[in-house]
Amino acid sequence: MKTKIITFIFVLIASSGFAQSDSLTPKFRPTEGNLALELDFLPFSESGPIDLKSFQVRYFISPQLVLRAGFNFDRVKKDDELPRTFQHNGNSIMKFNKYEMDYTLWGINAGLAYHFFDNTRVSPYLGIDIGYEAKAAKHNDEVNSYNSGYPSGEFVVAKTEIENGWGINEVIYDPWGNPVNAFTAHQRAYSSIKANLVAGTDIYIMKHF
Repeated sequence: MKTKIITFIFVLIASSGFAQSDSLTPKFRPTEGNLALELDFLPFSESGPIDLKSFQVRYFISPQLVLRAGFNFDRVKKDDELPRTFQHNGNSIMKFNKYEMDYTLWGINAGLAYHFFDNTRVSPYLGIDIGYEAKAAKHNDEVNSYNSGYPSGEFVVAKTEIENGWGINEVIYDPWGNPVNAFTAHQRAYSSIKANLVAGTDIYIMKHF
């Protein structure tokens, strides 16, 4: 699960205009029947300030009660070739270890939220979301080694295929400080059903924004 330490909500009101449902509803506030698109604003992200990997659509049942539906998607693929040099019959021979890793993550959610302070530009809200999320992952690699047990030597390629995760060879240290090769799993696949409490604040700067 990806945790965002700082998240701002950027809301665009997707309607041709705000029709006032009653005389107490300000024109800059969404009313019954309006739609809004909610995106994450991440000013310090390397990929850009607007996160397009997830979004929420809001439908205003009333100026206070809002139906929420969301979708998120992310895919990461890594291909690496790491050189390794062997001595063979007095010559240096370079081989390349190949690594292919990728994962796909997607999820959907829906819920309700209640907005407070219906006559102001600042509108805190509370709600609940129920959703489903799934992640698939795989790892393939080809690692070269040299078997000097044969009279002329022999190159060996070990191929590894892993489903539902990434496997990475790492060097760890035992309690006495000795290096130990370890095979650890990363980016494990999963599926989950979740329920979240939602809290936030909308700030309406101008009409439709």
